[in-house]
Amino acid sequence: MKTPNRLQRSLIGQYLYFFITIAIIAALSLFILNAQIMNYFLDSSGQTKVDETQKDDSPAARKEIYSDQQERVFYKMALQTMLLFLVLFAITVYVFGRRTAARLTTPLSSIADGIRNIAQGQYRKRLNYKASYELAQIQDDFNDMAERLERMEREKQELEESKQRMLIDISHDLKTPLTTIRGYIEALEAGLVDPEERRSQALRLISDKASLMSELIDGIFDLSKLDSPDVPFPVEFSDITEFTREIAAEYYEVFEEKQLVFRYDIPDRELRVPFNAIWLYRAVSNMLSNAWKYNPPGTTVELKLGTAENGVEIHVADDGAGIPDELKDRVFEAFVRGDRARTSDGGTGLGLAIAKQVAEKHGGKIRLTTTNGQTTFVLFLPCNM
Repeated sequence: MKTPNRLQRSLIGQYLYFFITIAIIAALSLFILNAQIMNYFLDSSGQTKVDETQKDDSPAARKEIYSDQQERVFYKMALQTMLLFLVLFAITVYVFGRRTAARLTTPLSSIADGIRNIAQGQYRKRLNYKASYELAQIQDDFNDMAERLERMEREKQELEESKQRMLIDISHDLKTPLTTIRGYIEALEAGLVDPEERRSQALRLISDKASLMSELIDGIFDLSKLDSPDVPFPVEFSDITEFTREIAAEYYEVFEEKQLVFRYDIPDRELRVPFNAIWLYRAVSNMLSNAWKYNPPGTTVELKLGTAENGVEIHVADDGAGIPDELKDRVFEAFVRGDRARTSDGGTGLGLAIAKQVAEKHGGKIRLTTTNGQTTFVLFLPCNM
């Protein structure tokens, strides 16, 4: 629907006002000139005032003198009327110019200042002026653009800070196991670990730390692949019910060994949705692994598959240790872990970040909810990508 051109109507109205005002001033000036001429002829009573020194008193001379006086009086009154017209015209032009400037020049100057501020990276300033419909629309659109740019700049800064934190965390997480490995190797080389049992224990620790480094590198590589738009991400319509049931069967004994109560709620009917089985397994496995790693024995862990509006949801819930409040808003960022996780089991801190990327690659999302002491991760997959 085409919007009304109120700016054009406003300008046309301004010019019509100017034209009518000038016409009124011209008519008023002519009226004044005509009134002066009429008054002059009524007051003169048709007689000519002759200079006393004039010797020629003939009718022709008197007529010529009278004509000269009429001409001088007419030009004088015309000049006065013209001066009055010019004064009124100048006042009208000034008033009209000020009104036009207030309606156009002031908003345009504000817009130019706003563009200059945006060019200088000052995204917080907003336009605020009163104008016609079109200029008001420009103001609203400009303020929306400035708000988006400010948000993008803020997100860019947060991304830079996140990258900086990630580099620090990567260096820390690689350096810590590497230092342990070097320490045990140097001890073995120096013959400080003599008993066979201690040598086996040292070798096992070296192997565990090497595995952790390998897992960390693989996680970083997976994140980089998921971030890249050039890496293919094929999906196909498959039965998500059978897929979830296989994961539940795989993790059942894992939870039993740690004395965790594992429950699952999976529908009996077939649910076909488009998904990448390899990456979705990685996402669900990461959520279940977190529940296994960070919860004490006796914790109840539940895997649930259910339908949702335009898709399905995979729930992984537990009533264990929970997540600290300071980490809830950043739990899906890379390398975000609690201090206990960093010092005990040596998790990489990439599992939930990978799960979030996998969900978004499917056109879905993942969220965290905490109610009544229960921590639940919900991964949503749409029926159509």
